[in-house]
Parts: sequence; C-alpha cells; structure tokens
Amino acid sequence: MTAPQTLWVVGESFSRSTVHPQLLTVRQLRERLDRLALGPGTPPTVVPGLGVDEHTWTDLRPDLLKAGAGLADAPHRDAPRAVPRHRVLKHAQDNVLIGDAHAADGHFGARLAVANDTEMIRDHTADQQHVPGMLLIEACTQLITWAVAELTAPLTGHGARYAVMHGLEVDFERFVFPLPAELDGRLWVTGPSEDQRIPLGAEVTIRQSGRVCAVCRVRLHAFDPEHIFAVEHAQAIRTLERSAAPQPDPEAARQPDPEAARQPDPEAAP
Repeated sequence: MTAPQTLWVVGESFSRSTVHPQLLTVRQLRERLDRLALGPGTPPTVVPGLGVDEHTWTDLRPDLLKAGAGLADAPHRDAPRAVPRHRVLKHAQDNVLIGDAHAADGHFGARLAVANDTEMIRDHTADQQHVPGMLLIEACTQLITWAVAELTAPLTGHGARYAVMHGLEVDFERFVFPLPAELDGRLWVTGPSEDQRIPLGAEVTIRQSGRVCAVCRVRLHAFDPEHIFAVEHAQAIRTLERSAAPQPDPEAARQPDPEAARQPDPEAAP
C-alpha cells in the first residue's frame, strides 16, 4: 500500500503557491470535494496551512472526513486558534497573527496564524509564494506584546503591563511559505526594575519544517499602563507646542549673512 499523500490547504491570498500540486486553496479543495476527486489511490492527509483560520477549517473538516481524507497528527491537525485581538492591540481579529499561544518561566511560544483577509497579505502587491517579511516581524511583535502581559506582574489594582519597544534587530535566514510555522521565544530582565517600568530583552525564533527561518531580537520596557500613557500624553503636548512655535527657515540658515561678511574675522591671519 502506498503512503498517503499530504495536501496542504491555504487561503486564496496564497494562490500563487499552488504552482505546487501539494498545495490547494480552499476554493480548489472544495471543487475537488464536490467532484469527490481528491486524487488516485490512498486518500490524502489534508493539513491546514496559512490563510485558513479555525472557523474555515471547522467548516471543511466534516466534508474532508466524509470524502475519506485523513487528518494530520497534533499540533497540525487543526488550524491554530488566534489569540483575542485586544491581547495584541488590534481592532480587527483578522489581523491577529499568533495562535495557540503559551508562556511559562520566561519562555513563550505560538503558532503562526494568518487569516485569509489579513491586511498585510491582502494589501501586498508582490507576486510571491512566501510570507512577507514585514508580516513575520509583526507576528514577533504581537507575540512579545502578548508574552509581556503574561510573564510580568502588574502593579496592584492596575492593568497588565504594556510593552514599549525601543530597539529591534531581525535576521532572515530563509523564506517562510504558507505552511504551518511555529514561533518560540524567551524574555529576560536586562537591568534594575522599577514599579513603573521593567527593562527587558526578548528573542523570538520562527521555524518551519524544523528549520530556523528568522530570529527577531527586541529591547523593550514593560510599563505600567497608566504611567506610559501619561508619558505619551506629556510628549504629545510638548511636540504640539514646538510645532506651533516659529521654526527657523533651514534654507535661510544656509545662506551667508551679508552683514557678517563685512565684519573682520577675529580668527583670520593678519
């Protein structure tokens, strides 16, 4: 008996990747199911890839099982469950990029979760098979934001600490494709802590098929939210005041002053 073929189903936003016969969009998979034509021989194992959220996968699963398709072992048996949008500071749930998140003892991890209508895919013009690098940076940022609230203790009676980043470095080692991918990271204290702020370092590694694809390193503070919002407001007021004040003309500053040109130069040689 031949080993079952593996098919990955991806969102329509990743249709370019279906140049490979092992990848199908949701629409292409439904068309095959309607024709009961998953392929010759042993029924395939179907795995949810990127662009397929948990709700789409829940709708697909009964039809796959009815057609005799197999499902992968955990953790790729199901699409990742995206974290709630407010945990990663998003208005739209479709823009959440991490799912099945977990954290303990300074370490944390998640699965890459990309909904088909994710803004950073939908508004990307490149004709490509891989996941855009900016989306991967955003996924790392979301995971660190989530982890800071999970792993740092808030002040009594205050909300979860708020991650404010002030340095970021990313190494891309290989492309990430619309297949399952994992993120794992660690968080550590980098200096003396205060009630209002904790200096931290964070590192997140993105892996796919067991290989490192990217590493993101961040310097940040975990702020008490009331404190950082007050700091932000005060800086906004100062910026408005400076912007409203008369500004020197940078072009005029570059022009020679004719009066100054008529004055003797005290440093000039006699």
